[in-house]
Amino acid sequence: MSFFLQRWLGGSGPWGRQEVSQAVERLIDEVDPKVRLLPRSQQQLQRGVRDTLRYASELIEHLPAPLDLSPAGYTTDRRVGLLFASPESLCRVLQGSEALQQYFSHPSNPDTAYLLLVMQPQARQRLGSQLLPDGQVQNDVPQQVISFEQHRVVAAYDSLKNLRQLAGMEAFNALCRDLARRVALFDARRQQLEAERQRVLLRLAAGGQMLINAAALRGRDDVKDAELPQRLQQLDAELAVMGKQLSLPGKLDYLRQVLRQPQQYIKAGLESTWLDRMGVVTPPDLGGAQLDFGLMKLGEAEDSVRERVVFPGSITRRDLQQWRERWPQ
Repeated sequence: MSFFLQRWLGGSGPWGRQEVSQAVERLIDEVDPKVRLLPRSQQQLQRGVRDTLRYASELIEHLPAPLDLSPAGYTTDRRVGLLFASPESLCRVLQGSEALQQYFSHPSNPDTAYLLLVMQPQARQRLGSQLLPDGQVQNDVPQQVISFEQHRVVAAYDSLKNLRQLAGMEAFNALCRDLARRVALFDARRQQLEAERQRVLLRLAAGGQMLINAAALRGRDDVKDAELPQRLQQLDAELAVMGKQLSLPGKLDYLRQVLRQPQQYIKAGLESTWLDRMGVVTPPDLGGAQLDFGLMKLGEAEDSVRERVVFPGSITRRDLQQWRERWPQ
C-alpha cells in the first residue's frame, strides 16, 4: 500500500538506472508479463517510472513517529491499542510478516527492525452512550467508530533513514498492485459482456419460438426481444473497444498514461482524527485524543478510490521473541 514520502525521508530519492529498471520490471510483472513481447516496451516506460518514483517520494512531508510494537508498547503507546483489536492480533501480524522473518533471518542485521505497517481504515455508524462534561450520560447518541483492519508489514529495514529512503519505492509497488487489479477487473467485465453477447445470439437464433429454457437464455439481461438487434450492436461496439484496450499495445498505452499523470492515480498526506479509547470519533473537549496517520489513496475515480493507512514502526529481536512466548504459533 504502503510507502512514500521522501521529504519525510529527507531526500529526493536515489532513482538511478538500476532502480528504475527494476521498477519497470516490477510494473510489467504485476500487470502482464507478456507486455515485454512488445518492441522497446521497457524503454517506453522508463521515463514515466522515474517520474512516478520521484512523485511518490515527495507526496507528503512527514509521517507520525514510529509505533512501538513491543509487548510493552501495546500499553504505553496509545496509538497501538487503537490500531489493533488486541495484543494477540498484533502478535499474529508480526509473526506472519515475511518481511520481518527475512530481516531477522540475517544475524548481521541490527537487532532493531524499522518497518512500514499498512492497514485498511473502516468507519461505521452506531448508537451509543456519551459522557457529557457535566458528568451525565446521554444514551442513543449517533456515533462514528473507526477501526483498522487487514494489517500488513510491507517492508523492514535496518534503520529509520533507510526506511525513509526506500518508502517511495513501496508507494510505487502499491500503485503497481492497484493497476494490476484494475486491469483484471476490466478483463472480468469483458468476459461478462461476451457471455451476454452469447445469450443475445441464442435468443436471436430462437426466432421467437417458445423454448422451455427461454428464461435461462435471458440470464440476468433485461433486454426485450425487440431490442435484441440493437443490444447486439452495442455489445459488439463495446467489446471492440475493450479488445483494443486489453491487447498488449493497449495495456502498454494504459501504463504510459498513468505514468504521465501519477497525481491522478496516487495521493497521500498526513491526516488527523480524535478518538476515545474505543475508537469512537470524539471531540477533544469530550476526551478525544488526537491520532495522526499517513493516508494513501489509490484510484482515479472517487467511487473506486482505495484508502490505506500507513505507519512506520519498530521492533527488536527480543520483542518478537517475547510475542512468540506469549502466543506461540
